[in-house]
Amino acid sequence: MKWIPLATIALLVGVATNLSVVPAANAAPSASPAAAVDAGPCVGGRVQRLGGAHAVTRQPVLDVANLRQRLPELEASIRTVIAKDPTLGPAVAEALIAAIRDGSGITERPMRRDEAVHWMAYQSAPGQFDAIAPACLRLERSYDSFEITVETPDPVPVAQAPDCAILATRNCAAESPTFTVNTRGSSPGARVTMAAGARPASAVGGPGESWTVEDPGPYELDTTFTVKAQGSPAPARTARVFRFLMPKICGNLAYLGEAERKTIAAAGPAATCEKSVLVERCAPVVAPPAPQAAVADLCEENRWALRTFLFGYFPTGGELERDILLSTGPARESFEIDDGYGVGVAVERRLGPVLGLEGAVLFGRGETSYELDNGSAVGEDSHNANFFALTLGPNFHLLPCGGVDLYLGPFLGYGGFADPNYWVFDHHFAASLDGRFIWGGQLGLDVPFGDSRWGLHAGLRYFKLEQDTDAGSIDVDPLIGEVGLAYRF
Repeated sequence: MKWIPLATIALLVGVATNLSVVPAANAAPSASPAAAVDAGPCVGGRVQRLGGAHAVTRQPVLDVANLRQRLPELEASIRTVIAKDPTLGPAVAEALIAAIRDGSGITERPMRRDEAVHWMAYQSAPGQFDAIAPACLRLERSYDSFEITVETPDPVPVAQAPDCAILATRNCAAESPTFTVNTRGSSPGARVTMAAGARPASAVGGPGESWTVEDPGPYELDTTFTVKAQGSPAPARTARVFRFLMPKICGNLAYLGEAERKTIAAAGPAATCEKSVLVERCAPVVAPPAPQAAVADLCEENRWALRTFLFGYFPTGGELERDILLSTGPARESFEIDDGYGVGVAVERRLGPVLGLEGAVLFGRGETSYELDNGSAVGEDSHNANFFALTLGPNFHLLPCGGVDLYLGPFLGYGGFADPNYWVFDHHFAASLDGRFIWGGQLGLDVPFGDSRWGLHAGLRYFKLEQDTDAGSIDVDPLIGEVGLAYRF
């Protein structure tokens, strides 16, 4: 706030030729009824009459309803003059405007002729507002006014949260069974209880943050330790209370001062915390069991596996074509080995959890065909060729003994096809499908039927097999799919 030069203030009154604000030392004696009021000491700008050119409102405010209706006329002066007071602030201005808007905290009473105020607003120029501070009211008469009380709540206080921390260990020594308890990190005043088994909880404690307590049943009772702590309660929430006065005749706001703080919320409850830790009973010391005969390994129980299966073979090659010259002219001949089927049996001796040795015999039959194209006609001759294979090789088992058995392994062997002959247009074609050295690999799976020795067998084999014909060597390389039964013994 600032002092207002007396020479710059005309009147807060209705008559511009009379001085309404005068220094206290220059106040002339008066025979009017206000003489008794004027006789007292006066510090600051003296105000004798209200209204006139420096009034904030040109028309008087009639009542609270009219005050609420005319709030837009007053908002600028309220915000401006309150902003000039360093002891107040925007929150007070907004609270005052909200109180007028709601009609709350407003009472009507006469303004005393010597009302004590800190400052009083006035309109120094159209649309410009200032305040007389300090202001000395020595009114010639009493004026009807509104007293408005507003509150600005303090921030909501927060209770300090306590801390609960506990560690407990058990000393299972038979000579002196005890617990060691540590509450380091808990808030001051934390309390600890101990509940052993179904016994009721009892308070325990000791000097400092770590101490020991007797263990009532190290091998019989699980024990729970619980720490509880309480923080400080949240303080009561208060609000600052400000009193303002507004004469109805002019709307010039005056600040009466700050009243005693008001409690708007009682003190909150203290925050608490709780933490428990369970210490299990000591494990009894048990003598090691007497040596027992080792249980026979499942691989030793079922060293042999017999697998019988049906199979289908599918040559990955098996086709050959060439041009030839016949007595009748040039021709083109082709030879093909088609898909087939058969039966097989395999026996495996398990040599350990991983390694086994398997021998297998396979017999099958598939169709072969020979075709000759002499340019004017095409002739064909076909035969069923018998297939056979004898194999021997290791198997490597990927799963433990006794359950599902997944294995793979390479093998060597001897095998081939029977030796058919083909005649087309009096031309002879020989396919020397005789036996020879073969090699390959397999992947197998045995799935037992529950606890039975019998199970389902499925497998896949690949043979590297070549055969000679009149047209040259042919790569048959069949892929064989198996399905059947397996028996372990």
